[in-house]
Amino acid sequence: MEEEIKKPSFLVYYDNEVVIVRLSDEEAGKLFKSLFPYGREEIKPDFEKSPALAMAFDILSMTIDRDKEKYVKRCEKNRENIQKRWTKAGKQSNTNVYAGKQSNTKHTDKDKDKDKDMERDSNIDYQQIADMYNEICISFPRLTKLSDSRKKAIRARLNQYAIEDFKRLFELAEESSFLKGQNARNWSANFDWLIKDSNMAKVLDGNYMDRKGGGEVGADNQSRGQAADFYKRFLGSGDGD
Repeated sequence: MEEEIKKPSFLVYYDNEVVIVRLSDEEAGKLFKSLFPYGREEIKPDFEKSPALAMAFDILSMTIDRDKEKYVKRCEKNRENIQKRWTKAGKQSNTNVYAGKQSNTKHTDKDKDKDKDMERDSNIDYQQIADMYNEICISFPRLTKLSDSRKKAIRARLNQYAIEDFKRLFELAEESSFLKGQNARNWSANFDWLIKDSNMAKVLDGNYMDRKGGGEVGADNQSRGQAADFYKRFLGSGDGD
C-alpha cells in the first residue's frame, strides 16, 4: 500500500487579508495557530463560540484543501512520468520518491528538477513565438537564434501569460513609435527587451501606445501628460466641477 502523499506546507494568500484584518490580534493569532494541525492532520479547531473565527477558518481551510489537492495531483503525475521513462529504458523504477520516500534510482533533487524542466520545455513551442515576433515586429531587429537564456525567459513568461498575450505584445510594440526609435535617445526595443517581465507588463498595459492628436509619443511623454492633467485638476480651472 502506497504511503499517503502529504503536502509539506500551506499558503496564505493576499486575498485572505480582507478576512484577517476584521479579527482582533488575539483572534488572528488563534486562527494562524489552528492552521498547522489542520494542514498536517486535518484537525479542526473548536471555534463554535466565535462566529468570526469560524468563518475565517472555513475560508482559509478551503484554500489549504484546494492547494493540497493540486499538490497531490502534481505528485501523481510526476510519478507516472518517472514510471514511463524507466519503463521505456527497461529498468525497474521505485516511484515512491514523490510520496516522501527516497528512491533506489539514485535520483537527486537536482535530477528531479531537471526532469521536470525538460518535460515542461518539451511542451513549449519556442519557435512559434520567435516566428510570431519576426512576422509582426518587422520594424525591430530580427530574431535569428533561440538561445538558452531566451528560452528561459519565454518559459518564465508562459507561467503568467498565454500565446495570445505574446501576439498582443508584439502588435502593440509594432504600433508604438516610441519603441521603434522615435524618442529623444534614438533608442529602440528588441525581442529580449520586450519579453522581460516588467517590460512585457508595461507594454500590455498600453504604456507605450502612441498618443492621440499627434505630438511626441512614448512612456516618458505619457508620464508628463499625466502629471500635467493632475496639476490641472488640482489647481482647478475656475469653472467649478
